[in-house]
Amino acid sequence: MTDRLPPIIPTEDFWSRQANAQVYSFDCAPFGIPTRITANQAEVLAAARLSAGRYSQATESGGQPIQIQIVVRQGSSRPVPDDLTNRLVYSGVGEWIAVSAGDWGHGFANLNTRTACVFLSQSLAADARFVSRYFIDHYVLNLILTEWAMLHASCVLDASRQRLIIMVATHNTGKSTTALHLTRAGYLFLADGMAVLRPQEPPAGSDPAGGSLVVGGYPIGEVKLRDDVLALFPEYTGEAVRVREQQKTIVNLRAAHPDRIVESLITPSSIHVCFVERHAQLQTQLVSIDMAEAVHLLAANTVYWNDASKLEHNTATLHHLLRIANVQRVCLGTHPPDIVATIQKLG
Repeated sequence: MTDRLPPIIPTEDFWSRQANAQVYSFDCAPFGIPTRITANQAEVLAAARLSAGRYSQATESGGQPIQIQIVVRQGSSRPVPDDLTNRLVYSGVGEWIAVSAGDWGHGFANLNTRTACVFLSQSLAADARFVSRYFIDHYVLNLILTEWAMLHASCVLDASRQRLIIMVATHNTGKSTTALHLTRAGYLFLADGMAVLRPQEPPAGSDPAGGSLVVGGYPIGEVKLRDDVLALFPEYTGEAVRVREQQKTIVNLRAAHPDRIVESLITPSSIHVCFVERHAQLQTQLVSIDMAEAVHLLAANTVYWNDASKLEHNTATLHHLLRIANVQRVCLGTHPPDIVATIQKLG
């Protein structure tokens, strides 16, 4: 008798799994790492397409895949406040990291499985730029950094694509401005934000301590400038954003310098690590720096890991950088042509 009874289908999907089903997808490969971003609404994947252009590209794919699921919650939602970037809360425990935008959205990721899930209100999901930068990029970057080392830096490459300049400094020191002066002078722009590095696999029988580094950047093709800095480059325009306590403009360098953007991972023949600071003199000066201080400055400009193996990996790569690079302090003067001329002397 019971075989003839109809199936029992509950009337309530308590967790809204049907409405949240991931039926749309976008695939990309930042730094060559296979990455799939899925969503329950097609429109929110515009944010994923924005993110894909901010990472160095590779000719071959490899590495543990990344997967990010995006859920746009059903129903009405409050308008997104102008200062939402200042309300973001970041937290983590063990291999878990999370970011919260309060009533408008939240997400979490597992660094070991390289998966993330993001829940957004309807109003926040409509802001592709915000979702791209503060949710998708946040997780993609942290998942990439489980395999790569990182420095907060601005980077340019000389016209031969063989000599890389990595400029490390605290915010508002002048590294972005210097990178743009060099780009105007013919250098190629890699990134203004992060240099991402890993040792190149050495040939069989060679000394691994002397091997090259593969270097990429984030974000590719754009730079954030304060209004006073933007005034130095009248040909640049862009989108105004709030960054910490300051108003900045995101400049699309692909539009301004389409032939001077480094889109792909590079393996430079030589690397110069420049610890940038400012002084009031007219001329820019190159000053030697000892390795102990260099290590201290790198520690202040890299990612924190409480996982011993990830910390060891990041440290080993940065030690490798210090062994093979030309390392010095650059005291920026007030005369831009002299800044360019001085850095060109690095050889």
